[in-house]
Amino acid sequence: MRLCLVLSMCASLSCSDKSVGTGTPPSENTEVEDTATPGDTGGDTGLVSFEVTGVVRDADGLPVADAMVLVGGEEDTMVLTQADGSFSLWYTEVRLGTPAIVAAKMGFRANAFEFFVPDEPIQITIREVKGPDNLNYTYQNPGDGEDSMEENCSHCHTTMVSDFMASAHAEATRNPMLQDLYAGVSRAFVDATSCAEAGGSWELGVEPGTETGTMEKCYLGGGVLPDLNVGCGGLGELPCDSPSLAESDRPEAFGACADCHAPGINGVAGGRDLHEAHGLAYDMGVHCDTCHKVRDVDLSQPPGVGQRLIMGRPNEPGTGMFEYIPVFYGPIIDVPNVVMGGSYQPKFDSAVFCAGCHEQEQPALIEGTSLGPRWPEGLPIHSTYSEWLEGPYNNEDTPCQFCHMPADVGATNSVEITQPEDQSVTFGWDREPSDIRQHLFRGPLMGEPRLIDTALYVSVDVWADGDSIETSVSIANVGCGHAVPTGEPMRSVVLLVEAEGECGSLIANGGQTVSDTGGTLASATLGEQAVAGDGLLMWPDGVAAAEPGQVLRVVRPTGLFDDYEGIGAFADPSMGAVDKGMEILAPVGALGVVAVSEAGIELDGSVDWVEGDKLYLGAAWPAAAVDGQPSLPLAGTAGTAFARVLLDGEGNRHVPHYRAVDMASDNRIPPGSNAMSSHSFALPDGCGPVDVRATVLYRPVPLHMAVARGWESQDYIIATGESRWEP
Repeated sequence: MRLCLVLSMCASLSCSDKSVGTGTPPSENTEVEDTATPGDTGGDTGLVSFEVTGVVRDADGLPVADAMVLVGGEEDTMVLTQADGSFSLWYTEVRLGTPAIVAAKMGFRANAFEFFVPDEPIQITIREVKGPDNLNYTYQNPGDGEDSMEENCSHCHTTMVSDFMASAHAEATRNPMLQDLYAGVSRAFVDATSCAEAGGSWELGVEPGTETGTMEKCYLGGGVLPDLNVGCGGLGELPCDSPSLAESDRPEAFGACADCHAPGINGVAGGRDLHEAHGLAYDMGVHCDTCHKVRDVDLSQPPGVGQRLIMGRPNEPGTGMFEYIPVFYGPIIDVPNVVMGGSYQPKFDSAVFCAGCHEQEQPALIEGTSLGPRWPEGLPIHSTYSEWLEGPYNNEDTPCQFCHMPADVGATNSVEITQPEDQSVTFGWDREPSDIRQHLFRGPLMGEPRLIDTALYVSVDVWADGDSIETSVSIANVGCGHAVPTGEPMRSVVLLVEAEGECGSLIANGGQTVSDTGGTLASATLGEQAVAGDGLLMWPDGVAAAEPGQVLRVVRPTGLFDDYEGIGAFADPSMGAVDKGMEILAPVGALGVVAVSEAGIELDGSVDWVEGDKLYLGAAWPAAAVDGQPSLPLAGTAGTAFARVLLDGEGNRHVPHYRAVDMASDNRIPPGSNAMSSHSFALPDGCGPVDVRATVLYRPVPLHMAVARGWESQDYIIATGESRWEP
């Protein structure tokens, strides 16, 4: 039945018409030298072999120079046409199925000639993809990744679509965090009362993914629309997506969110309101028909469709079921099936294609703000592509696709309904695994093992120095072609270092601690926001957040700064440690919260704290941690954190990137490099031997943002290392 569907689709495009596939003899005025001579038709090999000559023309009958001509499925037979469109190549029968001579060129649809014979020159017509990009084109549904008779991508490419459906690309538009940050809402508050108590506004706004639907939401915490526009979303104003908003107050700035997260909105490519994404554009995100309508990539332009991603939706009227003659751009030269309209674009096989969205230098978006002086070309919000360019994996054999779209070694052809004996123009040809890539777009938490589990290697060195245990931890980025973490700036990696002796857990007394990137329920500077009283810590914000059983960690600024290797501007060897922005905060002590009252916080002991010390209210790391457990506030723990720390115009840290105008630090671990940290623990007499354990966590969503927005935040254990000191 599936074979019938393919053939019926082909028939609707006049596959049997001689001008579109089975060839037309050269016209009388075509000058093609007849040099075809029969070769070995048997002998020891039993192979048929002979020369094939012909000419390649465009739809207007003009010769096409520098077109690629090859035997279908045999890339090593490829030749280029001469100025008059002529070619000559050698055909040897090595495959099952129906052989074909294929012609292709960038900007044209591939076509082929089947049933060629010796001594008969052939003509192949390839049709140029006419511009401009067709704004009237309607993106096509790829299907559901199930084996079906539907006329969509799933029919022939079932596994590829199934892979895509489980990917983050499929969720790119409907991701709730994106939608919340865009509209400026929090799902932590589910009714008008709780929203008002939190200081928000309970209003009617767009229901994401619908054309006209509305829903009540808690507008709180700012967002792309309220922060980038005037006349809506402010104090006493209607939300920027309110159905009651006057036309004059409707938002005009959209932060370019839809350009990468919702490329499949029909019509104008780029500059669209994310709320225009509904139906397929919302449900499928970055789906097959959006990616494969990218005609080229221009890195000189801003990221996203209609800019860096140059779209080439077809204009030419089609026949049968097709409104326009199909075109699908891709990395394979010989895809002459007219249902596909395969158009060769080698950038699909290169990291440059991924840079279409995964490399971004952003101007200041908030009115009245400007970028810090360090960023004359724009603030690097996403730099995954440039990280790869500057790293050891920068070569044509290991582009982004190598890890994120691994070769499908179990497949011989992307057309799953074909068999070796079916090889032909219609069913394609057997391919190398590297030409049949899984469309998983593997994220860090995908696969078994997960992709990020293979990225880092941890080693721990431990020794005694007087009454202290000293340890040095190295985290090496050995398996990743870009920095760890990369991509969305909200992501972080947290290192925790613990020491355990026969007397129990050792207390950290020196070295580095986890910064505020590790999360805190409340923070303060002693002597400013918090004051130590008689048995109580007087701290209004702490009182509001504290509960018995929590931990108060006290750390002390040292005036020393971590001279980490850094990424991008922070990798400049002329930059001093102070400019890299990570002051070392040494551990002073950790106290348990016993009771909380209006008067203050009662703690279970005391530490030798002084004014200027930093206070972090958090939670203890459990003795039996579980991979994927809810994120804990760990700032102040012995260890360190790796992240790109963005600042807004008011100096707030870890802000969403649309608000960012500067970067405080970027100590993420470069590819092929390692990060070092040092830690000390008090060693009581007779406490040896001592085991030191390093645990590395991947945290996709920062804790403070998850709490404010009502999102899940989880910690994933991605690497560990340990060492023992024997007395």
